[in-house]
Amino acid sequence: MKNRYKISELAKLANISKQTLIFYHKKDILVPEYVDEVNGYRYYSNSQIWDLFFIITLKEAGFSLEEIKNYIKVKNPTKNIEFLEEKIYDIDKRIDELRKSKNRITEKILCLKEMLSNLEEKVEIINLKEMKVYFIKIKNPLDQKEIAETYDKLQRLGNKNNIEEIIYISEVKKHDLYEGSELPLSKIGILVPDNQSIAGEEVLKSKICVMLKHKTTFDMIKLTYENLYRFIKDNKFEIEGNSIEVGNEVVVPFENGFGGIIDIYIPIKKFEK
Repeated sequence: MKNRYKISELAKLANISKQTLIFYHKKDILVPEYVDEVNGYRYYSNSQIWDLFFIITLKEAGFSLEEIKNYIKVKNPTKNIEFLEEKIYDIDKRIDELRKSKNRITEKILCLKEMLSNLEEKVEIINLKEMKVYFIKIKNPLDQKEIAETYDKLQRLGNKNNIEEIIYISEVKKHDLYEGSELPLSKIGILVPDNQSIAGEEVLKSKICVMLKHKTTFDMIKLTYENLYRFIKDNKFEIEGNSIEVGNEVVVPFENGFGGIIDIYIPIKKFEK
């Protein structure tokens, strides 16, 4: 038939199977212009070539078959624009989610590489810059359920406020900083980016600190603190405030437990006789 294409011809042209075209017919997504009543052969028009290419484009863009079917039925250009703009929004949202997933995976790779490095961490004296933090106070520092729920709340809060990289900030009170201490966390929070704000956030002022990077299992953090205490004592410093622990979302499984990288800061001043 002139200007009509058999199902095999159209399938070859679009690089899809005949079964796909039959399926589209059954679902009323692409109905042949003509079906021979005698032999049941399907024939498609010239314009349906472009319809099929557009259907394939929509499918590759993530449209469901039901969405494609509904779109094709709409013959109103304004409605079509609304439909496509809504889909562009969905695609952009998915791209953003994929980008965030990629960033999280990249962070984990970097964290693993750093944790596997054999470089011995050294205590540093640094000026910890001022930062904005949204804190949640911990009622019972020994209750692991409360700790886990607090981290979950903070993560959801960070996602709700579209914070790109969630950095956790926690504090141990000054009076709990001594050898043998269980290092109970008094509060846990998230870093608020400079260009954002969360109601109830606190400002941690700039301060001079000793800092040591902890990069093994979490249950070994006492040893990192002990190295800091030793450095403070050997260099005749005094602890001047609460310790500040800074870490990200990346948690790494080890044979003997879970761990991650945590920067531990203890504010100091010169020992006064």
